[in-house]
Amino acid sequence: MSSNAGAILDYIRNYDLNDYSLGLAFATSQNPFAGSGNSLVAYPYLTSFSHSAFTEDWFLIRGENWGFRHITESDWEFGAIARLQTLGLGAASNDELLGLEERRWAVEAGPLIGWRRWPVHLQFRSYWEIPDRHDGTTTELEFSLPRQFRRGFFVPAVKFSYLDADYSDYYFGVAPQESSASRPEYRPGAVMNTWVGFTLGYELTPRWLLKTSVGLEFLDSAVTDSPIVDQDRPWSGSIGLAYNADLFQPRDYDSGYKFLASEIRFGAFSSNIETKVLRDAANGQPGDELDLEDFLGVADSETVIQFDALFRVAYYHRLELGYFELQRRSPTELERDIEFGDQAFLAGTAVETHSDSRLLRLGYSYSLMRDNQKELGVTAGLSYSRFEVALKADETQQAERVRIEAPLPTMGVFGSVALGTSWRLGADIQLFALDFDRYNGLISYLSLGLDRKFGDVFNAGIGYNFYGMRLKAKDEDLRGTLRIRYHGPKVFLSVNF
Repeated sequence: MSSNAGAILDYIRNYDLNDYSLGLAFATSQNPFAGSGNSLVAYPYLTSFSHSAFTEDWFLIRGENWGFRHITESDWEFGAIARLQTLGLGAASNDELLGLEERRWAVEAGPLIGWRRWPVHLQFRSYWEIPDRHDGTTTELEFSLPRQFRRGFFVPAVKFSYLDADYSDYYFGVAPQESSASRPEYRPGAVMNTWVGFTLGYELTPRWLLKTSVGLEFLDSAVTDSPIVDQDRPWSGSIGLAYNADLFQPRDYDSGYKFLASEIRFGAFSSNIETKVLRDAANGQPGDELDLEDFLGVADSETVIQFDALFRVAYYHRLELGYFELQRRSPTELERDIEFGDQAFLAGTAVETHSDSRLLRLGYSYSLMRDNQKELGVTAGLSYSRFEVALKADETQQAERVRIEAPLPTMGVFGSVALGTSWRLGADIQLFALDFDRYNGLISYLSLGLDRKFGDVFNAGIGYNFYGMRLKAKDEDLRGTLRIRYHGPKVFLSVNF
């Protein structure tokens, strides 16, 4: 068993980033919800000149799915994949959807099983939603007929998607508190949708690849009968252009830039802050929204000092520590009545708002690959998160606060790549899943950085941080959702040893 695991790791670590191309794509899709317009987004993407149906690469990029897989000698395919579910209400201001709670984007992940021996390839996929918004699952069975020609590929496919009751009720149902005279309560239950489409790749030159995909989905009648859905066959499409120029250094290239043993980093994070309390919708009417920055006058921009440390305990193993803290205070006079906690604060009352946020991260990281070209690994650990908002009115002798404090499990991925002899580009993504006492939800942390080496000891760089928290109350204390976002550019200095 250990020899097989070692062989798999060696196979992964021999991977070369120059096997892939970097491109820019445009995607558009029709929103099935009533009154919502079509979406159009542009995004960078990573792709290969060969479709995954014709390769045995362990790293899988196929449509919206990213993940890892193993191809057996008998052409069975086993893997784990993830995708971003972007189905949402779209234009929240349109009258037909007024009073509905937003259907949020989510990360979905699960297993993959495929069979590639026949001309028609089969692939079975199942997804669970990581943020735990609805406890639902979706399962897909896809039949494709991959065809490869001298300068590209063409892959038509048919996909059957089974959405269980929790999944379809969340996206297409109408909850009791969202119902109104013109929009009755509705639960579609489990449904089966059918999708047909194709992917086409054409090699314009040995370095340029044009790639496009088109799809049409036939929604189950239980979905189209929903009072919030007005499309029965939504379409989607994308087009992208990718360039393969061997952007990255070869794996065995001695660039002079070594991935460092241990590092202590001090940074200044210029944070743009959004803090909102969203009351639950009731009787078909939208819930009240309390914006701490706009309504209570709390500062919406602060400079936050951030500390991070990485300690190598072996070549592929490291320990991580991170901490930041933000405190804000502001006096203001209320322009309207508000309910906060168990108390009502009336318009015209002078109040002082205090907001305190702290995050401590402790983790163990294992590098799946580490060489002169790149490092990629996974992280697991614990975080301590604390958030407190307090309102105090001396004139009426009122005081109320909402406080969240708990140790939380941490999961994440990290990666970095050497660019030339002195530069490094890195990213760190971590998710904290919450389900305790009075709240459930998700906390996410994203850090991007580009740094330059100055001698053997010091590095300096710039980057961007995002920290988000969305918590929904389980009891009547908050009666809604707390949403916090810190994001903005950063500068940092690191000491290496």
